[in-house]
Amino acid sequence: MLRWLPCTARITASGVFPRGLCSTVVCRQKQKQTTSGYMANAGKVGGEEKWAQAAMEYIYEKNHVNDGRKRQRDVRQERQLAEAYDRYTAVNEATFSERIARLTARQSEVLSVLQAMCPPSESGTTLLEECLLLQTEQLPHNIRRPSLSPPVPGYEPGFGLDVPQLRSQQQEYPAVRRPTDKVQYQTDHAHADNADPTAPIKSFPYLDMYDVENLTSEMAAELEEIHGTLRSTAPVSGVEGEGWEVYMALQKKSLARQALILELYYDNDGFTQKYNEDAEFRQAELARRGLLPLEVDNEREEGTHFAQVPAYEPFREL
Repeated sequence: MLRWLPCTARITASGVFPRGLCSTVVCRQKQKQTTSGYMANAGKVGGEEKWAQAAMEYIYEKNHVNDGRKRQRDVRQERQLAEAYDRYTAVNEATFSERIARLTARQSEVLSVLQAMCPPSESGTTLLEECLLLQTEQLPHNIRRPSLSPPVPGYEPGFGLDVPQLRSQQQEYPAVRRPTDKVQYQTDHAHADNADPTAPIKSFPYLDMYDVENLTSEMAAELEEIHGTLRSTAPVSGVEGEGWEVYMALQKKSLARQALILELYYDNDGFTQKYNEDAEFRQAELARRGLLPLEVDNEREEGTHFAQVPAYEPFREL
């Protein structure tokens, strides 16, 4: 950059400097552009939006660590995050278990009082069923109540919702879209297109068993499709990938458990009695459905090439 000092001489038309011109010229050397200067200049030119864009470009270009560029400090940071998450999970599990225990005890007490008050007639049974179905009725507008288990023996949540990772979410605010919304719409509007006017009108809390069975099979097929699509289009590796696979496995396990409960309810060819009495048959059935606990045996360590040794020490081994 050139800066002309004030002088009494003038420049001729031919562009030649006369002898009387003060030829003292101060040249500024171009300084090395740093991060702060780059962002300051970007902000001066285009305002806040361009400054933010330059900042994001700098962050994405400079601070990007993948599996191939990990160093020991990155693994140390992952270890700290994993330990913090483990501590948080332990505290959260204890809080959730205490809350569920209090809720179950309170509802069990109410259920015992209702059973003592209701007569053993048809009206008493209807009153008891109505009290239990208060937990499953649809609330008006967009209100959602906590999805907690009613105190009925042998009840299992199912539908891929009984996942430990979901317990960290707020129980007072479940998802707005639920798996049962489609079933509720179909059952509430099934009588409109029905040609037989004498057919009973079904409402959402009162479902037939085949509706629950169809919902379970549809959810299993949808979960399998989502799992395959995400595996092929957006694969995730590392600790996040392992957590995602465990999450999907727990969802599939919950759906398989729900299907087993339905088959035990149908009791085809004495399946329930054989399942309850024969321990070997029960273990084989659980293994066939993938409901056994996961057991990982110690495998032999394979020798790696010297070029395959990573630049960091793993902190978690299966």
